[in-house]
Amino acid sequence: MRPKLRYALPLLQVLLAVALLVWGERWERAHMRQDMPGVPPAFNLLIAISFPLAVPRTLVIRYFFLHRPLLLPYLWGRWGDIALVAAIGMLWYWVSLNIESWHQSRRVFMFSWKPLRLAGDTIAVGVGAIWPFIGRYQVSAPFSWTDWLWFVPCLGLPFLWSAALILLFGRDFAQCLLTPEASYTARLA
Repeated sequence: MRPKLRYALPLLQVLLAVALLVWGERWERAHMRQDMPGVPPAFNLLIAISFPLAVPRTLVIRYFFLHRPLLLPYLWGRWGDIALVAAIGMLWYWVSLNIESWHQSRRVFMFSWKPLRLAGDTIAVGVGAIWPFIGRYQVSAPFSWTDWLWFVPCLGLPFLWSAALILLFGRDFAQCLLTPEASYTARLA
């Protein structure tokens, strides 16, 4: 019996996220005595792999930092990690549903009601289009040869996400506008 993609992909991504978070925590402990070691490379890679979560995560942290500073400590530590891993699982479940829908009907898995479909496509394209503007702040330039091993995937994966989001959901947006009846949905068995 072959495991279904819709369950295997999120499970593997959640396991990878937990492994990268543990690795990042150990990296922080090893560099604890340094003045300002920065963000662990494993965490940068985790955010690059699940890039569409980077923008909402940044906005939530910025909101709590500016408007609710007393609640900010609850976003760090274990609760923040648990929320991030749960969000990664949901993101990759959505990705697996989109992959199955694309194989069946050459359409992304989206809402059937036209205004909601257009809004969802606009948000997905917007998240993809915002990367060039915020990407330069997320990834630091490499200082040595070993830093290139982290720099290339941390810069390349968000560009792949951006291209995929813009192309797939931009195509769906155009199809939704050009077809008289956009009530089609990708029904999964």
